Amino acid sequence: MTDQELIALDAKGFVPGPGEDEGAFLERVRRTREGGCEGEVPRGHWEWAREQVRELYGFEPEVVRAWYSNRGLRVWEGAACWIEGGVARLQLREGFRRGRYWWYRRDEVLAHEAVHAARVMFEGENEEFFAYAVAGKRWRRVLGPVVRREWEVWMVMGGLGGGVIWEGAWVGVGVMVGMGLWRLGRQWRRLRRAFEVLRERLGERRARCVLFRLTDEEVRQLAKGVWVEGDKTLRWRLIRIGYMMEGLEVSYG
Repeated sequence: MTDQELIALDAKGFVPGPGEDEGAFLERVRRTREGGCEGEVPRGHWEWAREQVRELYGFEPEVVRAWYSNRGLRVWEGAACWIEGGVARLQLREGFRRGRYWWYRRDEVLAHEAVHAARVMFEGENEEFFAYAVAGKRWRRVLGPVVRREWEVWMVMGGLGGGVIWEGAWVGVGVMVGMGLWRLGRQWRRLRRAFEVLRERLGERRARCVLFRLTDEEVRQLAKGVWVEGDKTLRWRLIRIGYMMEGLEVSYG
């Protein structure tokens, strides 16, 4: 791959993952582009999502396999993201065809999942923070990542129900909520400090794009004020030529 080809793929939402070599990366791109699916979300439904993630993270998703279907979704699920072999596929309830399902906007759900699809090879504590940043309402951007694991929701709901029988359950719920908010605030502060370090050198837009392409450990290092030199991986090659150098133009076509 030439530098220009690598940058062009990044601009279409194909971000090399930590330790992913060129062969594995190109194979993942090929598999992601393969075929369509029944009930596929029309390209026009992606318009807002594409603009939002381009503004925030410097890419427009070329293809995220998404379709409308209620099959296999649990009663409380409006959407589900299926990941197989590094390829993310998104299922939305039929109700989203109208643009909204309950209090969720289709635009935000698609943008949220486009972020996960771009970072499909990453995992850790920052994924929901990047994904919820596309939300239209500030409270949702800030509080959205408070839940990290599904079992946390079940514990709180169980505690709320148990409080009817035993008042001590309410104390447990309060402790869990308090710990969740403390964890949320700590992680937001860490991301903000890392962003400030990057912004001093790269400016706001490039700093945001670089932060999006970093691992949790690299974010932690930056938050401590230590500059990340990177390595010789494909991901860092992209970061250097795409966001730390001048002269290469990005096409979103």
